[in-house]
Amino acid sequence: MKRKSIEVIIHVFIWTGAYLLFAFVANTIGVFSSREHTLFYPLTVGTLINAAMFYTASLIMIPRGAALKNKKPLVLQLLLLFIGTTILKSVIDFLFFDSIVSTQKEPFEEQIIINIVFDFILLSLAMGYGFTRTWIKKEAQQQVMQQEKLKAELNFLKAQINPHFLFNTLNTAYASATLYGDARTAGIIDKLSYLIRYMLYESNEDRVLLEQEITYIEDYIELQQYRISDEIRADIRFHHQADSHHQIAPLLLLPFVENAFKHGIRLGELSYIDIQLSVVDNILSFYVKNSAGGTPAAAMPQVGGVGLANVKKRLSLLYPSAHQLHIHNSDHHFDILLEINLNSHEMYSGG
Repeated sequence: MKRKSIEVIIHVFIWTGAYLLFAFVANTIGVFSSREHTLFYPLTVGTLINAAMFYTASLIMIPRGAALKNKKPLVLQLLLLFIGTTILKSVIDFLFFDSIVSTQKEPFEEQIIINIVFDFILLSLAMGYGFTRTWIKKEAQQQVMQQEKLKAELNFLKAQINPHFLFNTLNTAYASATLYGDARTAGIIDKLSYLIRYMLYESNEDRVLLEQEITYIEDYIELQQYRISDEIRADIRFHHQADSHHQIAPLLLLPFVENAFKHGIRLGELSYIDIQLSVVDNILSFYVKNSAGGTPAAAMPQVGGVGLANVKKRLSLLYPSAHQLHIHNSDHHFDILLEINLNSHEMYSGG
């Protein structure tokens, strides 16, 4: 049986047990034992209201508020929930149920005091459960992230070629091209060397300067332009505006640029790629739009050879609850808009 199902069953047993306990006490102690009316309705309504407060606090408010650095909104929400629940229960008890469960109508002030004490205890339990549950879930996510990172590192090591041999070979080719006056080939080798060096070394960091990532994208675009022949009419633009101090996970944006070149450039057709990057109030906006080149929308699920699912998974691991990815796919163009909170404290760190 799944852990979630077991948790649900346990909660059902606890609430059922609490309901039966209150019913037993009410039927055996004090004036309640001589009451002729049933306690079913007041106990049922009270239990439903208590459960609503408990799960609103523990499953909705606390998980959302725990992810924020500023806890003031969470405290305010819990306080309003506590006050609202107490007043609601007191009014219902006083107007509808007090005459049912007692031979004497208690003052409204006493109803308030009783509910304040009870709701404070219940809310404290809800907070304890909510924070514990959130912590356990976060720890589980961290373990998954560690496993994913380890798996990725192992796969990378398996696929990695000897970098020294590779760079020595590229340096030899670059020197040869320069010696014989082939500036175009020398430029290609120079850009390729930087791209590979960045992939092998810089990408091992958890975060890099956004400026480095922009330079990497610019060099990649320039390298791609080398391979575009004069017969291909292509309008390629990359506009960016960001401060140098911002940081981002490495190689996170490139797959979308790769996808644009893969699907946006077509021989004999007017093709275009429009890339825009900006950072406003620590929110990075990355927009990529390219012509579809007659490719049906259903035939464009891949991004950079790894697939949209791979990119989405990496975003969810690196920036949980701190990013939004919008994808629009048609027969005429393909565009994505990625927004990331670069100041998020949720970002996964492999350390």
